Amino acid sequence: MLRKDSVGAVPAEVDGEGAAPTAEPRDRSLTRDVFGTYGTRLLTIALSLFTGIITARMLGPHNRGVFALVYQFAATVVTFAKFGLAQSSVYSIRRERVPPEKVAANALFVSLVLGVLFAVLALIFREQLLTTMLRGVPQWALLISLPVIPILLFESYFYAIIQALGKFSLYNRRMLIGTAILVLGLFVFMVVIRGGLEAAILVVVCNPVMMDAWLLVTISRMFKLSIRPDIPLLKRQIPFGLKSHVQVLAQHMHLRADLYLVAYFLNPSEVAFYNLAVRLAEFMLDIPRTVSMVLYPRLASLDDAAMQRLTAQACRRTVLLTATGGTLLSLVGPTLIVLWYGQAYAPAARPLPFISAGIVMLSIFVSLTQSFTSRNKQQINITAGFIALVGNVVLNLYLIPRMGIVGAALASMLSYSAASALLLYFFVRQSKLALWQVLLPNAEDFRYFWSIATRVAQRGQTWVERRIKTNK
Repeated sequence: MLRKDSVGAVPAEVDGEGAAPTAEPRDRSLTRDVFGTYGTRLLTIALSLFTGIITARMLGPHNRGVFALVYQFAATVVTFAKFGLAQSSVYSIRRERVPPEKVAANALFVSLVLGVLFAVLALIFREQLLTTMLRGVPQWALLISLPVIPILLFESYFYAIIQALGKFSLYNRRMLIGTAILVLGLFVFMVVIRGGLEAAILVVVCNPVMMDAWLLVTISRMFKLSIRPDIPLLKRQIPFGLKSHVQVLAQHMHLRADLYLVAYFLNPSEVAFYNLAVRLAEFMLDIPRTVSMVLYPRLASLDDAAMQRLTAQACRRTVLLTATGGTLLSLVGPTLIVLWYGQAYAPAARPLPFISAGIVMLSIFVSLTQSFTSRNKQQINITAGFIALVGNVVLNLYLIPRMGIVGAALASMLSYSAASALLLYFFVRQSKLALWQVLLPNAEDFRYFWSIATRVAQRGQTWVERRIKTNK
């Protein structure tokens, strides 16, 4: 069964026998991991905003659009190359109790092989890419970004291993330090040296190389690393991973197809406006992503009933936070865009309300996907994701030529809503929970957030009092 602690925090997991002798510590651990990770994300969001301001003001709309396409293209290629090994690594360690060094050996081997392969494929098909989804991007910009593909693939796999081991403090530290170094690099090479687009792309390429070298050294101190794959384990990981891969691929293209279609139909400046609005709204998506990242290893170890109740609770609380954030962003976003990025980026405010509403709906989808993945039922996520993806592409093809970036935002809002509705149908049907139990916050949820706010206020007051005493 599930238990609450005295302040109504996130329910504790049950152990494999159905009892929960350590419910209280696990409960507090879950809350600490979620808020610790999201607290780190808030700091990286602030730093990322500064990064966006630097690149926007120093590059101008056209080059900022080119920068966004190059930056996003590497992430898209990595998504195609993952093949679900990140999800299968968590599943193997937490569900099958495989030693992490065996999982890490497979991750290191596959990241090198697939990373180099996909970078070479992008090199071979560069002409086709530069005349379609990367229209307006100079060839040199694409070429210098290709070496980062195997690095980012390695990063994805090994973050999953850290996630499975519960080393969220290591994850948070790396994210914060990496983002801070990125901001510092962009400031030095763009504001001080004024290196332009070339410097911006080189900085975002070099940053993960340095940070992942540090990650590799850190993990090698935790357990012995090898590049020799465990073939029997890899054969078990592949079927699970492929299903997760299709699911993640559908989600990524659902999120990014509009950006590439905007690039195809419009121009780099419009890409910059649209990307800016999307980036601002997607900061809200860090809430369900953070919760899902922390919950997934736990969900994989729970029985079905406990997993479903914990998922429903996380979804309700996520909806409350993202809906509040979406409303505020729609109201103050236009003013902030001009204030932070300059009058040249004012058109980015036009699609913002539609994108914000779509992100609120997408947060439901993200919150529910991990429950099906933890039970090896990714086909449900895949079905919902691909139906919504097809709808997204069709709507974008119709609306972008007629409405520009507002049409792209409207298409995304409608397709995100459809994806969430489909997944809600499957989840409610299997869990036997009422729809309101999944979507509408209850008194316990409000007490939970009030208790968190009270704790923060008390700690802040204690810190101020200590400072006053120290100064005296």
